[in-house]
Amino acid sequence: MILDVNGLTKVFNGRGKNKLVANNNLSLQLNEGEIFGLLGQNGAGKTTLVNQILGLLIPDSGEIHLLGESVLQSPARARSICSVQPQSQVPLGFLTPKQAVTLMGKMRAGKKFDPKRVEMLFESLDMTEWANKEGDKLSGGAKRLTAFCMAVIAPGKLVILDEPTNDVDPVRRRYLWDVIRNLTNDGTSVILVTHNVLEAEKTVDRVAILHNGKILTQGTPSGVKSSVSNQMRMELSLASEVDIEIPSWALSSHKNGARFIFSLEPNEVSSAIKWAKSQVNSGLIMDYSLSPTTIEDAYIELTSKKVAG
Repeated sequence: MILDVNGLTKVFNGRGKNKLVANNNLSLQLNEGEIFGLLGQNGAGKTTLVNQILGLLIPDSGEIHLLGESVLQSPARARSICSVQPQSQVPLGFLTPKQAVTLMGKMRAGKKFDPKRVEMLFESLDMTEWANKEGDKLSGGAKRLTAFCMAVIAPGKLVILDEPTNDVDPVRRRYLWDVIRNLTNDGTSVILVTHNVLEAEKTVDRVAILHNGKILTQGTPSGVKSSVSNQMRMELSLASEVDIEIPSWALSSHKNGARFIFSLEPNEVSSAIKWAKSQVNSGLIMDYSLSPTTIEDAYIELTSKKVAG
């Protein structure tokens, strides 16, 4: 086992007597060669948890063991074991991506640094065209990919990636997920911190959904989905952001901009398809898709129940 978090609680003092419980009795384990997703909205407690794993924050109660040793007793050791891509952009200044990644590789690996790994990462992520461009002239996506390479050029036994795909274009996102998966081939473990639930579902081995400092559920993606329901989901791309009439077979609905998502029972599939075709013919929706329940559906259902309660 790489990581063992047991009963972790962290409370911050607010204004007056107000207190914010950022992490509330969290427990999770991470195995060797596993990708573990921490999913949740901003303020869910993800970054606070990561900072405690790295020994940057001291928990109010609970324990964290990294490779069998207490992080509380050896915080510097924890940081030497972990490689981190923070959520914020790394300021590169006049350094080029190649210079920045090479420098980080030499700092972490010393004499074992292999410059060929820089070229391999850049080719895998299609970054070669701006590898020698000054950092302050790069796009947000290029800076994000550079920061990712800095984190994995000489990875520790645990790699923590905080929103690695922010600002990255769709094509290179696919390359990025492939590189993340390849990291685990030699036993490296990955914690993926994200609110991009749909992308994470295709990548992680196990996942925990955080909300208001608590873990609502955790397990394999299929296990998390089946624990909520065995329903189907229909996703629509609206022709405009006008409201459409919710059909009678829809068990629940969720709108996000021009995306509209319905949940439905499997025996209503034929009715749903007939209805969707009529909406396309009327020009109200551009296209639609039908699929089993996703992690996003489970996330919405679990968190909405907590909000309603």
